[in-house]
Amino acid sequence: MEFALNPDRERMDLTLLMGLLVNGRTVLDDFAWASGSERFAQALAEFGLRYELHGHQLVLDGRGFQYALPSMLPYDFPEQENVLLWTLASKDSEQVYTLAAEPDRDGIEKIVAVKAMLLKYFKVNVETDAPAKFVFRFAPEEPALKKDSLGNVPFIMRNRVLLRTLVRGEYVSFEERSLVHDQWTKMLMYFGVPLRYEGRGMEQLSEFERRLMMAQGKKIERTQMTELAETRVITGRDYYVPGDTTEATAFALLTTIGKVPKGNVVKLLNVDLNSTRAGALTCFKRMGANIETVTRREKFGDVYGDVEIYPMEAGKRLQGRRFGEDAIATSLSDYAFLAVAACFAEGETILRIPKEIRSEMRVSNDFLAENLRKTGVEVGVYDDGLVIRGMETIVNGSDFDGGDSPEAGLALSVLSIALENDEPVKNVDAVEAMFPGVVEKLKQVLVAEAPANEGKE
Repeated sequence: MEFALNPDRERMDLTLLMGLLVNGRTVLDDFAWASGSERFAQALAEFGLRYELHGHQLVLDGRGFQYALPSMLPYDFPEQENVLLWTLASKDSEQVYTLAAEPDRDGIEKIVAVKAMLLKYFKVNVETDAPAKFVFRFAPEEPALKKDSLGNVPFIMRNRVLLRTLVRGEYVSFEERSLVHDQWTKMLMYFGVPLRYEGRGMEQLSEFERRLMMAQGKKIERTQMTELAETRVITGRDYYVPGDTTEATAFALLTTIGKVPKGNVVKLLNVDLNSTRAGALTCFKRMGANIETVTRREKFGDVYGDVEIYPMEAGKRLQGRRFGEDAIATSLSDYAFLAVAACFAEGETILRIPKEIRSEMRVSNDFLAENLRKTGVEVGVYDDGLVIRGMETIVNGSDFDGGDSPEAGLALSVLSIALENDEPVKNVDAVEAMFPGVVEKLKQVLVAEAPANEGKE
């Protein structure tokens, strides 16, 4: 059974952004909109992006670094999209922007949340700071570039720093211990931006530097260095946005834990396989899932390909594993899928969350655990993550609720389909909005074997 996935939204956003910064035309082949991406394109149109759909191609006409500044600052988007739009606007430190809402409770709470997000990433000069109205100018200076406990620059901040450096014609360099979500970095390189992106370790040190570090008792670790030089112009190129990794994770999970008819191999076409984003698929493999990349394409500056998932062999189970913060950092979007997989695994699975987000994820982990316990599985919620002891056979479990998280809702939908429940997961509308049509596609995975062409998307 073959399935085409919705395009990866994060990569789609970055591609549309690049289309604005290019001097000239960018053509996207085999194009389809990711959920919400057309609205993001409309916001970029306020900066001067022109786009037009021609059959299966989207043609982008960019303005280069001479893009326009909007009179109203957009802010009603997810965090990473807001930050990209605000970074474009921050090029001009004289433009005055206003964030305003109705002066009722909802309006005040909204402006407070947006203001907190803004101040997390930018320095601003405040002119008016009222409960439902915030008037400011972007400051020309940059906030300090802080790394997380893993030695990385959080990817939303990294994307922002590279974008701001790019549009202001400046220079920046920094090192990280590992990378998470480096799609923007690789896209910049593909479009010809003078950016160095390379690993550094023992081989980059002089003999004196090595001896000095050894004498000081310092451990020589391999790091990733990013260096962006002044960029004068970016020229257009063809590009392709591959399939969504989270959707691929959903298919991999269902094929592994569900009652898939014998001989039904699930093939996913053109999946985004960027290793700093697709960590959950690697975690599934470590647990014993049978996932194989059958076609690997290194094009457009990154990696994508066709993936085949095979059902578990009779008598075999997934194996519980301990996943540290490094592994989870590349799997955060798909954290709930790892938790569902752990419910079926032999032994104990530990999912450790990076320190910086433990507090904000505690509520969502409590909610996820409450749902998973409906299957009878033991789930422990701790400050640093989840501990799950799987069961050999799960026959009960229903009335799942995805809450306000489309990713968690999709993971619980996979669990519900695997348990052959008739009723949908509560708040499945949020899943459908983010991943159009995916639940109906997933249901096809468990149908009886069909003729060769049936079930293709």
